[in-house]
Amino acid sequence: MRYGVVLLIFAAIAAADLNAEASKEIRPLFTQEAIEIDGHLNEEDWTQAQVIDDFIQQSPDEGQPSTERTEVRMLYDTEKLYIGFECYDSQPDKIVANEMRRDGQLWQNDNVYIMLDTYGDKRQCFFFRTNALGALSDTAVTDGGENLNGSWDCIWEAAGRQHEKGWTVEIAIPFNQLRFKKKDSMVWGVNFGRNIQRTNETTQWIQVPRSQSWPGTYHPIYQGKLTGLQGIALPSYFDVKPYLLGGLARNLEDGDWHRTTERDMGLDMKYGITSNLTLDLTLNTDFAQVEADQEEVNLTRFSLYFPERRDFFLEGSGLFAFGAGIGDFGPPPLAVFYSRSIGIEDEKEIRLLGGGKLTGKVGAYSVGALNMTTAASGEIPMTNFSVLRMQRDILSDSTVGFILTNRQSDFDNDYHRNGGIDLFFRPHDQWRMRAMTVGSWSPDPEERDMAWHFSNNWRNKYFRVNASYLDIGPQFTSKMGFMHRRNIRSLMLDTDYRIQISRYGVRDVGTGFAGGYLLDHDNNLIGWDARIGGNILLDSDDGFSLNVQRSFDRVDESFSVGDAEIPAGDYEMNQVSLRGFTESSRPFAVFGRVEYGDYFHGNRVSFDIDSQWRMTYQLAIETRYQRNWINLPETDLFTTNVVGTRISYALNTRFFTKLYAQWNDSAERVSANFLLNYIYRPGSDFYLVYDQGWDTSDGFHTHDWTVLSKFTYLFSL
Repeated sequence: MRYGVVLLIFAAIAAADLNAEASKEIRPLFTQEAIEIDGHLNEEDWTQAQVIDDFIQQSPDEGQPSTERTEVRMLYDTEKLYIGFECYDSQPDKIVANEMRRDGQLWQNDNVYIMLDTYGDKRQCFFFRTNALGALSDTAVTDGGENLNGSWDCIWEAAGRQHEKGWTVEIAIPFNQLRFKKKDSMVWGVNFGRNIQRTNETTQWIQVPRSQSWPGTYHPIYQGKLTGLQGIALPSYFDVKPYLLGGLARNLEDGDWHRTTERDMGLDMKYGITSNLTLDLTLNTDFAQVEADQEEVNLTRFSLYFPERRDFFLEGSGLFAFGAGIGDFGPPPLAVFYSRSIGIEDEKEIRLLGGGKLTGKVGAYSVGALNMTTAASGEIPMTNFSVLRMQRDILSDSTVGFILTNRQSDFDNDYHRNGGIDLFFRPHDQWRMRAMTVGSWSPDPEERDMAWHFSNNWRNKYFRVNASYLDIGPQFTSKMGFMHRRNIRSLMLDTDYRIQISRYGVRDVGTGFAGGYLLDHDNNLIGWDARIGGNILLDSDDGFSLNVQRSFDRVDESFSVGDAEIPAGDYEMNQVSLRGFTESSRPFAVFGRVEYGDYFHGNRVSFDIDSQWRMTYQLAIETRYQRNWINLPETDLFTTNVVGTRISYALNTRFFTKLYAQWNDSAERVSANFLLNYIYRPGSDFYLVYDQGWDTSDGFHTHDWTVLSKFTYLFSL
């Protein structure tokens, strides 16, 4: 009872602080003018609109007024919401604006953003960011800010311009791109922010605590009110987007060249059943324009995790998230639904015959349903994939839900299913708890088992601690998901302490400890690790960190790394790593890492460096180099190398080109991918794609090449 009373007191204090700021509101002005999105707020109604300018610093001086004045105005008509930013700057010649790519790294520029919680429930929102060049970046946020889908693409407009007093940006967001519950007069949640790169200053209208850092800007709990929206068009709509594809391909098989002509067509459809429920349909889906995965060297005995890049699966993906470590950085130890299990087998693409997806919100329920069928290919039969996900809002900022997945081949008795329930509980914004349990079923009795997970994350201004427990049964399987390993009982603790120095050129100093303890289901020890380290962040936004780690790993079966074999056995290993980085908004920025330590019964030195050179605001070159020196007793010293270069050029915010080349010597291949993308009208694209691969196992020989053109056109009915 005492603990319950204390919890209620803390929750009440946090709620009181948030409510004080949530009383701030903005009321957009209804306009009948034709608003031209050109970066000039010169229409008469802009002068009549309410102005908000009381922005508060999140960093570096938390709670203080912003050092540069920012004004925000809002208008709306029956079809669009308009936002105008006036960003005054006492040193306009030092404004950082060198990114024009769609969904580029705009946080490395001077930028502004808008967060719209269209349901007003503080659980999900739409996030829009732009800079002085009018570049576009948008994110769909779910699960109270825990899941960010940066690949969601909204059809919206922005235009920016720089002037002698700073810079101005003008934004238009169509209502039919948003999801909300239609009322005569609606109240949405809203927040605005501005980042000034040369001083590393971040400010918001509704202040986000510094302890929440940049992820906190995506948390819809920090919001004021957007009131007075009346008479807007009901955003139920029907979009049809066909594509035409043509090209040539040539590949080498068994010493013979085979040349094929590529001709294809397909269709994507989107229907707004209601203002908050959307149906997506796809026929003969193609992803020719999707960039290749980044090459990786696997030095472990476990599968690598690659992020999803295909648009159809990305939109609304946050709703389907279910598992352990979901929303954390890095690969999750268990994801019950991993969309790359659909249409990709043994690193080869399988044709998607078609499918559909229903996402949205009905009252207090968030609903997601997906069904997709892939074609037969070689020994792989035609397969159907389906997912049903539902969440129910409870309390003020928590959810409970379930998931069901089914993978079925040739629609017979060859199936695999998962089903589970989960809980997300947030007493206040500094405390988050998650729990889930899930089972697996198939005709094979050895694929039936359970897994469950619990995590507790708490933080304040200086201290953060995350503790979790994961239990995966020895026969648990998830053929539509991703699983690092099974037959484990894992205890994890991750904590750090950070203080603000703000002297001697140092902004922050932090230290942390992380550790894990791993058992199998017979309670035998199979692994543990402990890591301690520290980091320093300078006023210049440069920084470095040093970490020392000791670990134990039990290898039950031998496995190969390159030409070497790691024998079964118990291994205790020590490792030290040093990382450093420069401030990312500079024309040339670098991240580097060096690691040295034991590698099973040998040792390893690892070095990798990433750099980004923005030669102009249109041209950028990114490079990546990773090298490992591995020394094992039974083999000579061997090395692995991965090299990657990406050259991007943006003629404007609607015309982009990109060349991506990679070399992975352990896989004995070199690849190059060229992409030209022209958005000739909002939602409609032309792509020109060229892919080529070389085999380096015996010299340097062309293995395959493909050249494709793809044309899409959006019909809105």
